[in-house]
Amino acid sequence: MEGEIRGFREAPFSATMLAVAMIASIPDEGRAQQSACLARGAVEYADQGWSALDRRTFYGTSQGSHLMPYAWFKALRRADNINEAFAADQLQRYGYICSDSPNNGDGLPIGFVVDLKATPPQVGLTCAACHTGQVEYQRDGVPHVVRLDGAPAKVNIQEFVTDLLAASRATLTDAARFESFAKMVLGGDYPAKAADLKNDFNVWSANFSEFLKTLPSPSWGPGRIDAFGMIYNRVAGLDLGKPGNMQTADAPVKYPFLWNASRQDHTQWNGQMPNGLPVLGLARNVGEVLGVFAEFTPKKIFGNKIDYSANSVDFAGLQTLEEEIEKLQPPKWPFAIDAALANEGRPLFERKCGRGCHEKKSLFGRWATPRKNVGTDPKMALNAKRDAPDPGLFTGKVLLWPSPVRLANPARAGQILALSVIGITVDGLAFQPLRPSVQADVRLAQDKKRLPVPFDESLDAVSDRSLALRTGDRLFFSKGVASLLKPPSDTGPAYEARVLCGIWAVAPYLHNGSVPNLKQLLTPSRMRQARFMVGSRAYDPDAVGYATDNSPFSNGTFVTDPQNGNGNGGHDYGTDLPNHEKAAIIEYMKTLDAESPSC
Repeated sequence: MEGEIRGFREAPFSATMLAVAMIASIPDEGRAQQSACLARGAVEYADQGWSALDRRTFYGTSQGSHLMPYAWFKALRRADNINEAFAADQLQRYGYICSDSPNNGDGLPIGFVVDLKATPPQVGLTCAACHTGQVEYQRDGVPHVVRLDGAPAKVNIQEFVTDLLAASRATLTDAARFESFAKMVLGGDYPAKAADLKNDFNVWSANFSEFLKTLPSPSWGPGRIDAFGMIYNRVAGLDLGKPGNMQTADAPVKYPFLWNASRQDHTQWNGQMPNGLPVLGLARNVGEVLGVFAEFTPKKIFGNKIDYSANSVDFAGLQTLEEEIEKLQPPKWPFAIDAALANEGRPLFERKCGRGCHEKKSLFGRWATPRKNVGTDPKMALNAKRDAPDPGLFTGKVLLWPSPVRLANPARAGQILALSVIGITVDGLAFQPLRPSVQADVRLAQDKKRLPVPFDESLDAVSDRSLALRTGDRLFFSKGVASLLKPPSDTGPAYEARVLCGIWAVAPYLHNGSVPNLKQLLTPSRMRQARFMVGSRAYDPDAVGYATDNSPFSNGTFVTDPQNGNGNGGHDYGTDLPNHEKAAIIEYMKTLDAESPSC
């Protein structure tokens, strides 16, 4: 992979020195992890408009995710090796990226943080866990590692959570393991509080086990997750105490890229979430953190009134993370570009790929994000409409979906999620100051003509506590959020067509990651690879994708299977072109970065 390297910069010396200095203040076990991290060489960072502080903020800001008490996580040992801490390798065996950030606790990987506001402090995930990538390549015989912030992660999250449960069960069922675990967690309170600890750990393990029953076989594999399925299972199932609402999460998708996400007028793979305003970013992220282990226990207080306040969502953290994402730019193609071929490819791209689909088209100051049914695997879009047989305390609540409906049995799982997001958002903002960007959206909600989607005056206040909010603005805010959260009209199993800035960095392709590289994407679907390896960070600049002949994971083989959300058909645009024109389109797509007129 020799050639010109563009758009990368070495980590500054001061940052490296800071990381080395940090090691001195880390406990011995964490110090060994950090040293091993640094020993692999300095990381280069793609120039994406972030400072070192922006990056540390993104990696280490809690959003309210509570996986388990941090003291437990530190004390937990691997199920297959009692002598090794579960996170001893910074979870690199699952594809998480080694971190030298001071925000990440004692040797936690990028995207794992400790919520110190919780009692007891909790370890959880941030956006960075699933949206931080790396490219690895050789230059002049020297290996290089390049960080791609906001790119899809190569993590194997199903294997991670499965092993975490196995380690927890081993601790609970082995007396010697539990004694060692309890001594580390309790310190001087052992053995007096050991019985209480075991009871609490049993409760956590039972709840986690119930949640993981919905994991599919075969597993999602590296770089993929059924995000909607797991969010629905937590919110409509586990959080409501209605296990009958849970279903197998068998529609895996790859992690999307984050740059320019804040500029879209809709987001999520199926385009379900209206987007583009700060308040919508906040609502979108509330839904996201509910799926990655935020605590949420809604309860009925009287009549049809619901109290949403029992949740761990961190609004300040979510807004901070969203503001970082707004600054993030797509990375530049790092190798040489054939300018003449790219110029030839531009009109071909605009004709075959841009118009009506992947073009930068402004709509109400945002980028229009069309939803298209292009024959790709429909399972994710269909599963997103699934029912929840028993909406429990949400029965009788009113939601616009897409016109006013009263929830009955069954209800859409998405309706329960939307009501939860609205209730948590309004309830939470009632008791903390609104940031300026959200205040601006409150004013937008009052000026109906300026909203990007219709405002519905007939909707009663969705938040049960909205009438008790401190200002009339917040009552308007609750109505405005409910209206803004209306999904697009039902057009079947369709998916969003985003602007393709930085597209080189987000392989494999299609919403479910079923096509390994751009060359394969321009191959007729009947001729695409039905089997290839995933999870490698070694880059193939010729095919424009990651290496497919090896994987660091034992379950790193992708096998086409339309019955399990793994179909690689559809999206046949440009597949009938001569090879030279296909090559020209691909060459032009390499130029789509922050400086491109198309971005």
